[in-house]
Amino acid sequence: MKKTIRTVIMCMCILAGAWLVSSPSYAQENHTYQTQIEPRMTYILTYGTQLSISDTGIASVKGEVKGKSGVTSAYVKVILQKYESGKWEEVMSWEDSRRGRNAVVAVDYQVTRGTYRTVMTCNANTESKSATSASVSY
Repeated sequence: MKKTIRTVIMCMCILAGAWLVSSPSYAQENHTYQTQIEPRMTYILTYGTQLSISDTGIASVKGEVKGKSGVTSAYVKVILQKYESGKWEEVMSWEDSRRGRNAVVAVDYQVTRGTYRTVMTCNANTESKSATSASVSY
């Protein structure tokens, strides 16, 4: 009987350990630039979005997608959003579409006081991804 109980406890410990090793980590650092690199992506090599705001209220907005070798079309759209009345509202958006591997949006835009973020969607050939920057207050 003791052997059976020990065996059951050992099996439970092994299963719990396997679960802990395979479960995703939910801790994320809060950076203004988010670059994603996922080896399982078919066409996209990297993608990301960035937002910074100067002391004078100039928002530097960037979003880009870099395709892998053989990619023939790339697209990126970056939306600048402001947090107002408990929700994110679109302020402005920019797009870039190219024949080739890479597409980039890099613009400066004057903002008023508030909290902002960028939301980006991108494509390389038929593969799509999205990213959101950390929020930045001015």
